[in-house]
Amino acid sequence: MPLPSPRSFLWLSIAFLQLWSSWPLVVLAQPQSFFPPSIPLAVRSPTLSCWLDTWNGTNPMNNWPNFWSDTHILGWAGLIKVDGQTFHWLGDPTVGNASTWLSTTITPTRTILTVQAGPMILNVTFLSPVEPSDWSRQSFPFSYMYVDGQTTDGNSHNVQLYSDISAEWVTDSLTTPITFGTTMVGSTTQYHQVQSSTPKSVFQDVAEDGTAYYAVQSAQPGLKSVIGNDQTLRPQFAAPGQGFNLATDIAGSFGTVRDSGSGKFPVFAHAVDLGQTNTISRVSWAVGLVRDPVVTYLGTERRAYFWSQYPNISVAIDAFVQDFPSALTRALALEQQILTDAGAVSAAYTDLVSLATRQVMAGVEITLPPQGSDGSWNFSDVQAFMKDVGATQRVNPTETIYAALPALLYFNSSLAGMLLEPMLRYQASADYTNPFATPDLGLSYPSAPGDASNDDVIYGVENSGNMLIMALAQARTSGDGTLIKKYYPLLKGWANYLVSNALIPSTQQVLFPLPSNESLITCRNPADARDSTLAQNHGNVTNLALKGLIGIQAMFEISSLVSETADAQEYAANATSLIQSWVAMTSSSGNLLSTYGSSTSGGLMYNMFADKLLKTNILPASAYSQESTTLAKTTLQATFGFVLNSESGGNTRSDWTLFSAAAAPDTTTRDLLISGVHKRASNNVTQGPFSNIYSAQTGLGEAAGTYPNGFASPAQGAMFSLLSLNVANKTVVFPVPGSGTAPGLSSGGGGNGGSSSSSHRSNTGAIAGGIIAGAFAIFAIGVIIIFMRRRRRATAAEKAISAPQAYNSRLGAPALMSELSSPPVQASEFYPTGPNASSPPPQQPYVPMPVRSKGARGETLQSSVMLPDLPASPPASQAPTWVSGTSGRSRVTASASGSGSGSTSPTTDLRTEMASLRREVEQLRAERDIPTEAPPEYQ
Repeated sequence: MPLPSPRSFLWLSIAFLQLWSSWPLVVLAQPQSFFPPSIPLAVRSPTLSCWLDTWNGTNPMNNWPNFWSDTHILGWAGLIKVDGQTFHWLGDPTVGNASTWLSTTITPTRTILTVQAGPMILNVTFLSPVEPSDWSRQSFPFSYMYVDGQTTDGNSHNVQLYSDISAEWVTDSLTTPITFGTTMVGSTTQYHQVQSSTPKSVFQDVAEDGTAYYAVQSAQPGLKSVIGNDQTLRPQFAAPGQGFNLATDIAGSFGTVRDSGSGKFPVFAHAVDLGQTNTISRVSWAVGLVRDPVVTYLGTERRAYFWSQYPNISVAIDAFVQDFPSALTRALALEQQILTDAGAVSAAYTDLVSLATRQVMAGVEITLPPQGSDGSWNFSDVQAFMKDVGATQRVNPTETIYAALPALLYFNSSLAGMLLEPMLRYQASADYTNPFATPDLGLSYPSAPGDASNDDVIYGVENSGNMLIMALAQARTSGDGTLIKKYYPLLKGWANYLVSNALIPSTQQVLFPLPSNESLITCRNPADARDSTLAQNHGNVTNLALKGLIGIQAMFEISSLVSETADAQEYAANATSLIQSWVAMTSSSGNLLSTYGSSTSGGLMYNMFADKLLKTNILPASAYSQESTTLAKTTLQATFGFVLNSESGGNTRSDWTLFSAAAAPDTTTRDLLISGVHKRASNNVTQGPFSNIYSAQTGLGEAAGTYPNGFASPAQGAMFSLLSLNVANKTVVFPVPGSGTAPGLSSGGGGNGGSSSSSHRSNTGAIAGGIIAGAFAIFAIGVIIIFMRRRRRATAAEKAISAPQAYNSRLGAPALMSELSSPPVQASEFYPTGPNASSPPPQQPYVPMPVRSKGARGETLQSSVMLPDLPASPPASQAPTWVSGTSGRSRVTASASGSGSGSTSPTTDLRTEMASLRREVEQLRAERDIPTEAPPEYQ
């Protein structure tokens, strides 16, 4: 029997997921092995972040959900009535009995509470969609909750379901005045909304300027949507007998979060009457928290991206509610990809990735500037912002974005670019004059005025290294060279700063002119020094130096990509010289020192991960082996993993531990690092959502309300560090400024950003033949042109005298050319249609598809761009040249395949010319918007 074609297999897979998502999926109680102290419920943004405490010894069915800070209750209740008997399956209302908790299942996008309520087994599922390839969906801060189930005895029972939220979602104070109301959207959706009557744009954690929404599909049996007091509506639902009768006891649309006299809370309820049944197919609710604007950046208010696709919030909510079946199907498909990838490492690693996914993606808020006077949106100015959740109030903290980078690259590297753009734009302006990179865009989210403080020089090496590493990683994995080209002078300045300061940060000082005098400030600290418990407040940290040196090497790669030949040569020479010095100063008796001059020091050399991620190969293999030897010391191992280093007082960070795991040269060391983090993440005697800072000895961390405690930090995107190493590099192209109406929805990373719509796939298949034929025609013409040029050049060469050639960074590397390739399939549309439709969806930029090759764990994505490794020392027959450096001068010699030899091979010339032709073709496609998709079976 012949096997199905790849296209047939793809459609069978999609059909299976759709069929699966349409069944009432009852998960029978399974032995549970992962017990986080807090589990995610609705986690979509820094201000829509609802969690449920599951501490050891407590019944989750008796706990109210909390905001991520774990200091503020978010009123959210769920009740079921079975044959007249009421049970609560969410929150701790005074009516009914608590359901019996059976198990908790955590997947990347869902948390499933399996409970028993009388003769019913329920799955209460909280779905926070992750839609990294659809910026409208990803920026829409809403989550789903749905219930399905079946009876234990197979008989039919009379069943009703009820759920409500309180106004605690929109303020941190119980005395805040509120306004509220209910809206019907045609005959399809209805929702409640509540907001503060006195919104404030300045707040610490719980938003004071948001509107909470609670929505349901209208076409549900016996649906009743009512606003009333909790002490009225819940007892009405729980009244003995079958069915229910809900009636409001509130007159008007004003009140307070809690009445100061009666203690009653206005609640916003939706209930359904399922009647006699033995199965609950699926009943869903949608909860959201919308802030508008999202941030104020350099004095301009910026709005969530989704506003560009809808005329008003009602249309957006209706689209989200009606999209639930498809959203679930997409979530299952994305989860399958994530779990397959993570499962290739270990079950413990899968748990960590599952717990971290919503946490990191909720940390990224995608925005646009306000509409123009003609109502149009500027899609060329998409920017993203991140709050330093769990640590400070800072906006776009450089070290937190660096920690989250693996997840951003895995899901969609364009997200990383959107976070970097506002930082680069500000620092390239006249308002920023420091020679090093800034640590953030402001100290008080959601205000991002920029941060030009000279005091930040103590983190100068840290932040400059971070920015260079991230800029290169984003360009390579997205294939978009816009940022590195546009901000090249800024990046170059940071690289020069690192050349002078990175190797031994404690001895480097910067002279700053002040109004009355001059100040000499020492730059010494890693960003870890922000947490005093880690005791990293000096500049002899070898791991900090390593980051700076990798940053210099990254600048060599950047210079090569933008054809700044002289710069590339200089940075390559300096990086090579400085890393040799670093290895000599750090190595001691087969170990790596974490502090210069301290023979007993050691720790997590987590910045080795950047060398692995960028594939710069600046570190010798011996350094990785020495790090494994160092970590084998029992003094660095504790109950909950490895301490950060020998000076950190037994404390550690989970994000940096997973960086180290990804850089480990052997699986034994890797698995030890992972297991320690997993043990702490599953330690439910601790407090708060998945913290990244704690004691490796006791597992304890800072308490709720004490910062930094690491609660819900997007830095946990570092859990994806191992998966990010398999993200393919792409040929870096430089789009024409202003081409296209919007940045595209590329799948970035490893193509894990989501699936495309069926209609889009059909269109793709229909035009695939023409696309491929045209592409091969262009390729054939290019080969003929190059062949003719080669013949003419070869004839001329016979008559010419060979002369030395100027250094060309490209000639020492394989050509910047990949096999005939196409961009990923676009995500399905999430846009309104008809007379009220807003502007069309953005177009996708051309991003070449990576080639695939077989790896150790099956099919992995490979880079199509590999830059040359510089030799550790030049052959004796080659005369070195010298460039200036921190120690006077350092040596650089062209490689055998690079410049300086006086000639290049015909193969190298051919590759170079093909790369040039390829770039011209790509540029032409971008300018003329020529479609370049391959049919689905080629994805």
